[in-house]
Amino acid sequence: MNNVLFAILAIMVAAFVWFWVTDPRRSIGEMTGMIEAITVQPSKTGHAGADRTAMIRLADGTLVQASVVTPLQVRSGQRAKVLVSEQMLSGTRTYEVLEAGEPR
Repeated sequence: MNNVLFAILAIMVAAFVWFWVTDPRRSIGEMTGMIEAITVQPSKTGHAGADRTAMIRLADGTLVQASVVTPLQVRSGQRAKVLVSEQMLSGTRTYEVLEAGEPR
């Protein structure tokens, strides 16, 4: 009986470590919104360039902070396509600007 409980506990710990290391995310989909502001900070990961963050007003009125992953120039007033992902364990959502263009 103790061996069975130990095996179950070991499987649960291994599954937790696997989720922690792989950082599983699921894509919720894409949304559009209007870029309200852009911030630029020096790169934290050592790559050339800077880390850019955008404040996006989504179509439902929600204001979110999104990392800018497109290499193109983005600025306030542009319409942005935003990828929304959710971490499976915590349910935390992350937002990434995929592309930006002039409003229609």
